Amino acid sequence: MNYFIPIAVFFLTLAACNQPKTSQSEQEGKPLSDSLRIDSITQLIRENPRKSEFYSNRADIYLELGNLASAMNDLTIANRLDSLNPIYYIKLADFYLQLGKSETINSLLLKGNKLIPNNKEILYRLGNLYFYIQDYKKALTYLNQATELDPFYAQAFFTKGLVFIETGNIPKAITSLQIAVDREPDYYDAYMQLGLLFAAKSDSLAVAYYNNALRIIPDSYEALYAKAMFYQQTKKLDQAIATYQYLLNEVSNEFPYVHFNLGYIEMTYYGEYERAIAYYDSALIYNPIFPDALCNRAFCYEKTGKKEEARANYMKALEQSPNYPLAIKGLNRLDGK
Repeated sequence: MNYFIPIAVFFLTLAACNQPKTSQSEQEGKPLSDSLRIDSITQLIRENPRKSEFYSNRADIYLELGNLASAMNDLTIANRLDSLNPIYYIKLADFYLQLGKSETINSLLLKGNKLIPNNKEILYRLGNLYFYIQDYKKALTYLNQATELDPFYAQAFFTKGLVFIETGNIPKAITSLQIAVDREPDYYDAYMQLGLLFAAKSDSLAVAYYNNALRIIPDSYEALYAKAMFYQQTKKLDQAIATYQYLLNEVSNEFPYVHFNLGYIEMTYYGEYERAIAYYDSALIYNPIFPDALCNRAFCYEKTGKKEEARANYMKALEQSPNYPLAIKGLNRLDGK
C-alpha cells in the first residue's frame, strides 16, 4: 500500500507596495512571460537585496519552470536572510523531500524547530519525515506535538493513522483517520484509508467510506475499483459487476484489471467460460504482459475442450514469468500428470 503524503508547496505573494510597475500587457489582461516574471522580481532583489520574500517568490517561479537548482539557491538565501521565518524551512523541506534527501531534511527541520519552537508545520514535517524513514516512534512524538498545538490539524491526524497502520494498531489507526475526516470532511485520502481498513474486516462500512471518497472525486478509479473489489470479495456479485461496468462505460474502457476481474467472476462463480475468455482477451489487449490473465484464459479453454489454445496460453505465461506455478500446473493437467 502506498502511503506517500502529497507534498504541500507554499506560495508567498509580494506585498502590494512592493509590486513592480504594472506592464502594458498586464493592464490589457495578458500574463507576463516567464522571463519577464523572473526579470521583474530580479530587479526587486537588486533594489532590496536583504528582502527574503523576493528570493522566495522567485524560487516559486523557478520551481514552476522546473529549474530546481536556481529554486534551491533562492530558498537557501531566503532562509539565511530570515532564519526565524518558518515558511522557508517548510518550503526547503518540501523541496528536499522531492529529491529524497532525508538527512538534509532532518537537519534542516531540527534547526528550524530549535529556532522556532512550537511551530505546528515544522513539527508535522518532522513527523512526516520520520514516518517516511520508518522511525515510527519519533514520528508519533512530533505528530502528537503538532496535534496538541492544533487539535484540528487534519493532516497530522492522517499521518498518525498511517503510522498506526504500519505498526499494526488498527483501532488507533481508525480513530486517528476518523478524527482527520471529522476535522476536514473532504479529506479524500483519509476516506480511502478508512475504506481499506474496514474492507479488510469485510465490514460494510467500507462502502460508506468509499462513497464519501467518490463524493469528493466522483469518477475516481481508485475508489470505484476498491468499492467493486469489496463487493466481489463479499460475494455481492451483482453490485461488483455493476460497479466494474460503470468504470468501463463511464470512466475508461482501458483498465485491464477491471476486465480481468469481470472475467474471474464469470469463470469462477457462473461458469460462463466463453464470456470470461472475452474479458481476458480485453485485459490482454490493454496489458499484454499479464500471466494471470493468460493462465485464466487457458483454464477457460481447458473447460471448453480447446486444449491446444490452452497449452499455447500456458506456454506464453511461462515466457512472461518463468516457473509460474499456475502455468506449470495447467500444463501438467493437459499432459495427464
